[in-house]
Amino acid sequence: MSRKLVFIFGLVVTLAVLAPPARAQGHFEFGFHFGSWGLNLVKGVIDKAVSGAIKQPMLDQIKGQYPDAVENHADTSSNFDSGGSNYGFEARWYPGGTEGSFSIGLSVEKTNMRVEMKEARADISVSYTDENGKYVSAGFNGAGSGRFDIHPLSFNLSFRWDIIPRAVIHPYITFGGGISTSRALDDSTLAYSYSGQLAGSSIPAETVEGSETKTLRELRDEALADPDNDFPIPNFIPFLQLNLGLKVRLMRSVHLFVDGGVFNGFMASAGIALRI
Repeated sequence: MSRKLVFIFGLVVTLAVLAPPARAQGHFEFGFHFGSWGLNLVKGVIDKAVSGAIKQPMLDQIKGQYPDAVENHADTSSNFDSGGSNYGFEARWYPGGTEGSFSIGLSVEKTNMRVEMKEARADISVSYTDENGKYVSAGFNGAGSGRFDIHPLSFNLSFRWDIIPRAVIHPYITFGGGISTSRALDDSTLAYSYSGQLAGSSIPAETVEGSETKTLRELRDEALADPDNDFPIPNFIPFLQLNLGLKVRLMRSVHLFVDGGVFNGFMASAGIALRI
């Protein structure tokens, strides 16, 4: 799939440069940008969501040893962090010419995303039947960590509106979306580990621990193999783009720009654009 997308993008750029009738009516703009990516703007919301989920692998491990274990109470906490970078090349077509506001763009984006959960803790109270058939209560106190790294190459179509495009400095708004190549599922790593003590008044303390590392491809294959799963799972990663920017005209055909917004997270970037 990636070769087809590269071919399509190359064809669009070639037509942009070689099509005289189109250039007579409007103009093309080619740009390069670089920026940072992250999710820390919603750190508080994610911390709450993660805190509710970190107990599950620990509870599953306990139920693996004691199938009838029942959760009585759980206190969880996490320390979330994220970061990454983005760079890309974009070709835009302004059908209205140099004073036109609306444009259509096609870009190739390389994004590096890191999502990390550090020092996550869980304090869980459970009840279960031990090997002697006695119903007991026990407590589990443990800690864990997890990290998700992904480096997708994506192709994106966007629509932009320049506000007061005649001005030397003017804002713009961009909306669009795209898809990654299928290789993004392989160029990803999801890893987690946890360890803790399960102990009760009538049972000796025992260590409950586990760890796992998988790619998105492996997770997708497992989901597709599940007979109870009837939800379609794509072979790519979808992207949604919505950002506001500010453009500065240095010369008639050279612009600098900065923008920020949503790109499967939050992204801030800067770049240079050349009009022809």
